[in-house]
Amino acid sequence: MKMYRRASLLTLASLALLASATPRPWPVESTAVEPSEVAGVHIPHHKRQIIEGPGGYKFNVLEHLAGIAPYFDSPGVQLDPSPPDGCSVTKATYIVRHSNIYANDFDYETYLSPFLQKLANFSDRSVFAQTPDLAFLANYTSPITNETEQLEKMTPSGGEAAAAFAGVIKQTYANLLNSTVSQAGAFRIWAASASRDVDTAKSFIQGLGNNASLVVVNEGENDSADSLTPHISCPAFDASMGSVQSGAWQEKYTAPLIERFNAIAPGFNFTLTDIVGMQQLCGYDTVIRNKTDFCDVFTADEWLSFEYANDLMYFYSIGYGNPIAPQLGLPWVRSSLDILSANDTSTFNQTLYVSFTHREEPPLVLTALGLFNNSAYYPALDVNSTMPTDRINHRRAWRTSEILPFLGHVGVERLQCANATLESTGGQGEGAEDVGEDGAFVRVLVNGAPIPIPSCQDGPGESCALGNFSDYIAGRVALYGDFIGACGINDTVANRTDLLSIYNA
Repeated sequence: MKMYRRASLLTLASLALLASATPRPWPVESTAVEPSEVAGVHIPHHKRQIIEGPGGYKFNVLEHLAGIAPYFDSPGVQLDPSPPDGCSVTKATYIVRHSNIYANDFDYETYLSPFLQKLANFSDRSVFAQTPDLAFLANYTSPITNETEQLEKMTPSGGEAAAAFAGVIKQTYANLLNSTVSQAGAFRIWAASASRDVDTAKSFIQGLGNNASLVVVNEGENDSADSLTPHISCPAFDASMGSVQSGAWQEKYTAPLIERFNAIAPGFNFTLTDIVGMQQLCGYDTVIRNKTDFCDVFTADEWLSFEYANDLMYFYSIGYGNPIAPQLGLPWVRSSLDILSANDTSTFNQTLYVSFTHREEPPLVLTALGLFNNSAYYPALDVNSTMPTDRINHRRAWRTSEILPFLGHVGVERLQCANATLESTGGQGEGAEDVGEDGAFVRVLVNGAPIPIPSCQDGPGESCALGNFSDYIAGRVALYGDFIGACGINDTVANRTDLLSIYNA
């Protein structure tokens, strides 16, 4: 199966194209239901609505919710995701965020629960009937019915989506899954030890149907870099980073929304927390109930503001605004390079490695690789200046909606290419060309889309020769390879390390 088929598979598996708000300047398409099977792969149902404007304008809300959206393929930079002509994928490594959950603790405690409790206790719900877009609140009930059993847990649609993702992987990498090791039942999948990661991996394994075994990796605070959750094992990591910057933008963009909604229902006393909670419910309702009215309440511009608030938060916590983000992502990148470079099976006896973890890890890996960097081509530019808190940088590369939806993932492939040459990038002399080492190249895929490495895109399909990729990562290691030092791990931690070794045979 060609890689470009992914868009017709998992995009259908997860998109809910949703609608705008009061005042609504454009019509809303009627609700539709996607088919349950495409190219033999089962697809979970998701209802959809589309914001449509003059001239064929369409806006997909769930492609702008950062980490609260069902999976969709990234648009990338419009490179063909199929292997370049004359090339085949001989090895691949993937790090994948878990599938759909009911809600995470922070979102629920900070935004969802305060709004839902306030709504449940509001005695004059009939006032919402004054506007069609809020009328549903008159009878709305919380999608979270049991906090203990549901928070941080995978939803039923999450299991279906994980199995659908397995179907796509199975078709995309059939040659890697049909190896001797896979057929012998010794094929392994890895997952961090949280239930949402383990449950996602189990559903993925069921979708593969190859009797793969699951390796559960501990999320201990003393596991240093030898973990699928390095943000947990890094004492210097502060999950609250980004809250100030994100909060400043939230204050600005929610102010007119608060005024608008309070004019409709002044007794409810809408606040910033309520507005953000309602916007989050657009995503969480979708993955829990497969339907929602909250996506209809806001305009496209208001969704872009919500997206930017999330981008600010993640930029400063797990992106380039956090000075230690690359150090946390490099252990997985270094391990992937070792896997792709190995020419025997003594240490790495699979050709496909898939691991499931939390939302933090794929973005951390991308900072280690130097991708989605607003200042990649402007090294003298202070990257923090590219994310202002008083206005949206619409031209930013850092867009977490394209990085960490549920099942968001980063893949690194080794390509074997016949008769491939390297295009000159100036380093070998003007106009120079050379054959790639043994015809081996590397490319990075983010949610199905090839993303070129800015300083190494001289191979087929903007890939990077394996030797050059190794040199590039060596340079990143020289800058960011000190996990122990960056995290402040003292010598009382017996197994402290800068390396990830969980994949060793």
